[in-house]
Order: sequence, then C-alpha cells, then structure tokens
Amino acid sequence: MGARTLELDDILLDLNSTLIAKRLKAIKQLAEIKNPVSIEPLLRLLKDRSSDVRCAVVDSIKAHRPDNFPKMMRLVMQDESADVRLRLAAALGDYPEELSVMTLMTLLHDSKNQVADMAARSLAKFPQASLSLLIKEFASPVWKVRSRAATAVKHMKNKAVEALTVAITDKNPDVRYWALLCLGALKDKKHLPIVVPALKDQDHGVRIAALRALREIGDPSVCPQLFEALLQPSEQIRDLVFEILKDFGTHSIPYLVDSLSSEYRTSRALAAQALCDMGSEAVYPLVEALESADKERKFWSIRILGELKEKTALPRIKELMSDPDSEIRLAATEAVAAYRNSSVIPLLLEKFIDPVWVVRKKACEGVVSFTSEAVPYLLKALKSDEQDIKYWSLRAIGGLRPAGVFKHILSLFRDPAWPIRKTASDVISQYGEAVLNDITPLAGERNDPEVRYWVLRSLGRIGAKESLPILFASLDDPSEAIRDAAQKALASYGRTICDDLFALFKSGKRRVLVGVSKVFSLMQPDMIVPILCYKLGHLDENVNYWIRETLLSFPAQAPEHLLPLLEHAYAEVRRQTIMTLGSLGRPEDGKKIAEYVRDESWPVRIAVAEALGKLRYKPAMKDLMIMAEDGNEELAAAAVTAIGKIGEQEAIPVLISALQRESWLLRYNAVKILGELRAARAFPDLLKLLDEDTMELKANIIASIAMTGHEKAFKELLKRFDKETDPDMRLVFIDAFAVLKNQAAVPRLLKLAEQKESRDERCHALRAIGKLKAVEGKQVLIKALRDKEPAVAKAAMDALEVMMDKEEFLKTEKAVNAARKKQEEFAEAFEAGMQEMRRGNTNEAEKYFKKALKMNPGASYIYSAMGNMYYKQGKLVDATKSYQMAVKTSPEDVTLLMNLGMVYYRRRAIKEAIEIFEQVKDKTLPSSQQHIYAEKLLGRMSNMT
Repeated sequence: MGARTLELDDILLDLNSTLIAKRLKAIKQLAEIKNPVSIEPLLRLLKDRSSDVRCAVVDSIKAHRPDNFPKMMRLVMQDESADVRLRLAAALGDYPEELSVMTLMTLLHDSKNQVADMAARSLAKFPQASLSLLIKEFASPVWKVRSRAATAVKHMKNKAVEALTVAITDKNPDVRYWALLCLGALKDKKHLPIVVPALKDQDHGVRIAALRALREIGDPSVCPQLFEALLQPSEQIRDLVFEILKDFGTHSIPYLVDSLSSEYRTSRALAAQALCDMGSEAVYPLVEALESADKERKFWSIRILGELKEKTALPRIKELMSDPDSEIRLAATEAVAAYRNSSVIPLLLEKFIDPVWVVRKKACEGVVSFTSEAVPYLLKALKSDEQDIKYWSLRAIGGLRPAGVFKHILSLFRDPAWPIRKTASDVISQYGEAVLNDITPLAGERNDPEVRYWVLRSLGRIGAKESLPILFASLDDPSEAIRDAAQKALASYGRTICDDLFALFKSGKRRVLVGVSKVFSLMQPDMIVPILCYKLGHLDENVNYWIRETLLSFPAQAPEHLLPLLEHAYAEVRRQTIMTLGSLGRPEDGKKIAEYVRDESWPVRIAVAEALGKLRYKPAMKDLMIMAEDGNEELAAAAVTAIGKIGEQEAIPVLISALQRESWLLRYNAVKILGELRAARAFPDLLKLLDEDTMELKANIIASIAMTGHEKAFKELLKRFDKETDPDMRLVFIDAFAVLKNQAAVPRLLKLAEQKESRDERCHALRAIGKLKAVEGKQVLIKALRDKEPAVAKAAMDALEVMMDKEEFLKTEKAVNAARKKQEEFAEAFEAGMQEMRRGNTNEAEKYFKKALKMNPGASYIYSAMGNMYYKQGKLVDATKSYQMAVKTSPEDVTLLMNLGMVYYRRRAIKEAIEIFEQVKDKTLPSSQQHIYAEKLLGRMSNMT
C-alpha cells in the first residue's frame, strides 16, 4: 500500500513537469489508477496552456466517473480549443442530468460543426430530457442550430414520433419544416397520414419539407397527391416532385405523362427528363401519347421517343413531320434526325422548304449529323430549283466540309439568287487554302463580274498571300462592286500588308487611292491607327493627305494617338497632326492646338488657323486677328477664313482692313465674311470697293452689301443697277434687292417681272417678289403662272411657295397643276385631231376636235380647223357653222372672216358674203393682200347681183 502511495505521489509530481510529454503520461496513468485523490490535481490542469493536456484531463476525469462530473466541466465548455470542447460533448453523453443537458444545448450552438454534431449525438441518448428543448431550437434564427437540433432528433428515431407529430401543428413554419424532415428520416410508411396533409400547408418551405419527407419514405401510393402538388406555381416544388416521381419508377409514369401537358414549361421539361431516364419502361404510354389531341403532350412525347431512339415509333414520327403545327414538325424533325437512319435523309431535305425558319435550321443540323452519308443527297439537292433547298444544302455542306465538291459549289457563284451566291462564297472560304487552285483562275474572268466578286470575297476570308496580287489589282477595277469586295478582302489581312498599302498611296490612280484608304478604314482601329499616326508627316504631301482622310474614319481612336505628335520635333508632322485634329472636329482639341499659334514654322501656323476655324474655337479669336494682319498672305487668308467660321463681331475692323490687301483670296474671304456677319459699319468700305473693283469681285461685293442690311444700301444699289449694262450683274443686283427685304424695291421688281425683254431678269424678279412677300405682287405672280416660258412659270411658283402659307400654297399648286394637266390634254387632243385630219381620217379628227373644244370652248383655231376640214369635204353648212363660231370667239381675226366669206360665196349666199368682205375691207389696210382680194370678190359679186 505504501508503494502504491509512493507511486501516486510520483505521478502527481509529474503533473507539474515542464515537459508536456511527462504531463500527458502522468494524466493517462491517473486514468488507469482511478484514485479519487487525483481528481483535484487534474482539475487544476484544465487551465494548462497545452490543448492536448486539457483534452487528456477531460478523458482522465471521465474515467474516474465522479458523480458531479457535469458540474466540474461547466467551465470547460468555454475552452478556446475545439478539441477540448469536442471531448467534453462526447463525455457528457453518459450523464443524463439536467446540468449535462444544459451544457450540451449550449455546445449545440458552438461555432465548430464537429463540436455541435457531437453535442447532438450526446443529446440523442436521453430523449426524455432533451427532446422538448431540441424541438424549441427548430425555431432558432440560426439555420445551423436548427439543422443540428434536427440531427439530434433524427438520432432518437421512433422515440421522437409523438413530439414531432405535435410539432407539425406548431404555429412557427420553421418548427413544422424541421419536424417534417425528421419524420421523413424515419422512413416509416405509418407516418404518411401525418406528412401528406402538409403538402397543402400555407408556407412554401413546409410544403417542400413534406415533399422531402415523402421522398425519404418512398411509398408510390402518394403519387396522386404529388401530382396535385405539381399545380403549385413554385419551380422548386415542381423540381422536387419530379425527382420523387422518378424515384418511384414505373408507378409514376402515368403522372409524368400527364405532366407533359402542364402549363409550366419547366414542369414539362422535368417530366420529359424523368421519362427519358426511365428508358424502355416509358415507351408504351409515350407512343400512345403521339395520338393525343394535346399539342404539348404530343410535342414532348416525340422528343422523348427520338432521344430513346424507339424504332416502333419512327413511322408515326415521320408522318408528324408534315403536321400543320410548326412546333410538332420541329420536334418530329429533331427526333427523326436522332435515329441516325440514312433512310430519313430525304425527309430531312424536304424540310428545307418548311415555312418556319427554325424547322429548316433543325433539319440542316440533322442532315449534318449524318456526316459523309449525307453528302450524295446534298450534292443532288444543289441542283434543285428551290432556292431554300440549295441554301440549306450549302449550309450543311459547309458544316461537313467534304472533299471533292468544289466544282459543285463554284457553279453556284452564277446562281440568280444573291443568298445562294453569298452562302457558296462562305462555304468555299471555309475550306481554306485547299481551294486556291480551283478559285484563283476565276478571279481573272473579266466577262463574269458576279463570279469575280464572290471569288474575291472568298480569297479575303481564306487570307493566303498568293492571292494578294489579284486583290491589289482589283482595287483599280471599273466595277464598284469588285473594288468593294477587294477592299474588304484586303482588310482581313491586317498588319501583314500595311507596307504594300502605303506603297500604293503613291499611285496616280484615284480609284486605287480611295480603295487603299477604304482598306485601312476597315481594319481594326487598335491595330491600324498607331501605324497611320506613325507614318503621318513622314511621307510626301499626297500620301499625307490620304493618311489624314483615313484617320477621319476613326474619330474615337485617332485623337489619343495624334495629340502626342503635336510635340514632335519635325514641323511637317506637327502640321499634318494639326490639320487632322481640325478635320476630326473635336472642340476639346482647340485649346491644345491654340498653343501652336506662334510656332516657328509658318506652314504650321497656317494649319493652326485653319484648324481653329474648323473647330470654331472662340478663345483663339485674338490670336487669329493678329494672324489676319500678318504680312504672309496665305497665313492672313487662313486666319480670315477661320474668323468667318467662328463669326465674332469683334473681328470686323480686321476684316475691313483686309479689304485693302493685294491678295485676291484675302479680299474675297473678307468680303464674304463681312456679309455673313451683317457688318453694317463695313458698308462705306464695301461700296467704295464696289466702285473701284478691278479684281472681279463685283458680284460678291454686291451680295455682301445687301447682307449688311445698311439703311442706304438699297438706294446706292438701285442707283448702280440703273447704270449697269452687264446682264449677269443685273441679276446679282435683283437678288440683292431680295436679300435687303426693303419694300421700296417692290415697284421696280414688279416692273421687271412684267417686262418681256429679258427672261432671266423676269425669273429673278419674280423670286425676289416672293422673298419680299409683297402682297401687291401676288396677281403678277399668278399671271406669270400661265406664261408660255416654263422657267418663268416655275419662278412664279417658287415665289408663291415662299409668300403663301402652306395650306394656301398647296391649294394654288393643285389648281395650277390641274390647269396645266388640262392644257396638256387639250393640246394632245388638238394635235391628235390635226394628225388624223392630215391622214384623211376625218371622223377620228372630228372626235378629237370636239374633245378639245369641251376642254376649251374659246379656242377659235379649233373651229377654224374644223371649218377647213368640212370645206374640203364639201360639207359647206358644217363649215359655215364652224367658221361662224371661230369668228364669234375671235372677231378681230381677218383670216377667219375671209374663210367665212369664202364659204358664203361658194354657197351663193351673196348677201352674207358681201357683208363679211365689207368687214374685211374695213379692218385691213388698202395695200394689204386681204383688202385687195376682198375688193376683187366684192366687184365680182356686185356683177352677179
């Protein structure tokens, strides 16, 4: 006994060792000895720094089995080590005391899953004490806690059934949810009466829990209730129901087939997948469903049978390829293709002319799935007269890429249908360089531009270097379509041909230059813009121009690469960059460009002035005004032009001083801009320049004077207009009167509009009246509408359009057009009558003359023509009536009187004839032929009387 005491003392002494291994060994030895005296020293080691030591202490104390073990371990549940807490949870499973249960419930909330799971297992060992507490945890806001509590309840098995049955009726949906899952885990069919009613629970989650419980129970007798659950709108519920039905196997097939008619597409798809997974067991009801009147059930049955490759259903599915419903045809087409039976290829080819595009597409995909077996059928289909068959056959050949079919495809380059030619080109290009030897010779066929176009397009997509000479030569082709094809083809080569394209910029042929620029513009901006900017300014002026034109095609990308070039040491680079930025037209670039107004190179300064004008950069106005007074005429002209584009009034003095410069261009720009700015204070200088002009600027000066709107402008211009003899300048003056909008000009314009000497002056005067909206000239304009000169009538119509409001003008235009149309019909009828009279068709001529008289009863010359016709026919009475009407409408026409007198004379109506010829004598001069002839006949008739 003394030796054992001595041994115990040594072990207890080792508990205080600094070595962890010694302490662990001592703790294990104490667990074997199980001496109550050692419990107190062990409790002190629960605060040891080593978690391994603390774990060993918990196991050692448990081995002693003290009565108050749960109380001793109260503080251990707060240990920082999960391993220590795990040992505690396992140890407490042997102590069904209240304190032990409370500790385990606390550990159920532990952050470590292993600790919580062990606590759940321990709690499951004494259900009477822990079951109610665990069910309360079903309502915890933390999902992990609810799950751990459910795990503990599941371990209790049938001991928890009664409590769970009560929990299913709890008000809290979370409690009901986890209670159902626990019941399902028992997998006992006795619980079906408890679980099935939960399928109608108001809470969505509870219904899902009920479904999961039923799946665990696995009784096919609940299929009707499950099928009823499919009517619920939740996709999650429907997914779960179909999983359960699939698990039930053949028992659920009728319900799955019925689900193919569901209003929800997801339900239909899930049911179809479940039936597919069941395989041959589902075939019979699916074949029966092919005769169903329900469209959805038939559609999904076709798809499932096709996926299952059920041979007995193939004849019926072939028949359904001609169904009136497009979706049924689509499903049948996909199903037939899935059988991989070459006998169905002709049927698929027939679907190439289906009215619905998606059916044609699926048929094409189905044919492609047959690989080489389909090639002979496709080559035969290429000879079809149906465009759709040829198109989809080409698409299928493109998907298969069979060898030895190039000639068949190339023949379609001459097909009359554009989609066929395009598709043939796309298919040929998919073969790559293998077809170069076949298509390259076709690129040189000048007599067949259509074939050349598609060949060039294919060469571009193939991208072979051997094709470049042909493509470069095509840039100068007379045909725009060929050039366009060559440009797009070359653009696909990218960076590899840039040097060759820059060399072509030196060509003297404009078509080539435009084509090269277009090729660059079709390339990827990120690749080509840096290259163009690098070349800008380093080549000759012609190449630089085309580089600038090309950069304008990249307004978003070019500025980023151009702005750094403004600091380039080479002046020409700066100049070209500034010109390009100005043409791009970004206002924000104005500030950067304005920094170079004093550049050491005058060509750069000229470019700056032009660019600032294009950008209308107002802050640079003062610098431009200084430039406008520069001794360099080109720089001054550029600055004046820019000032005009910006349009600021403060620059007027500079423009007035520019009128005295020697440069014609400078004066021209200054005159034009002063007019645009309506600079009234420039009127004296412009008038002086007008009187002493020696540089052919007269017309421009007159127009600018009018635009200034000066109060004395009309008077001075009118004075000079009266002295003007040049017809062209007179027209400029008339236009200037219209611009002045001075009503004092209206009387003079009316006089000009009514004169007959100059047609051009009449037209310009009429338009001027319209611009002035002179009401007193309205009648003159309306009268001019009937003028024989088309130009005058057109000018009058233009003037009325300006003067009248829209509605009134439309009415006037409609009336004029109607009158003009009537006049044209009248002239056509008269001309037709004259032609028929010359041919001797007097009856037809009479019809046309009468038709013309209905349109214009006052046309005396028609009555005269009819009288002549009747006179020649000997119809003297009719001739007399016609001549009488002619004289009545035109009593002053002596010729008509002579004709009427001759008819009377021939009819021996001497009295009437004498009366008519007396009138002829009174209306003619004694020396005239009519007067002499009338006297002669009067003398003869006097003898007869």
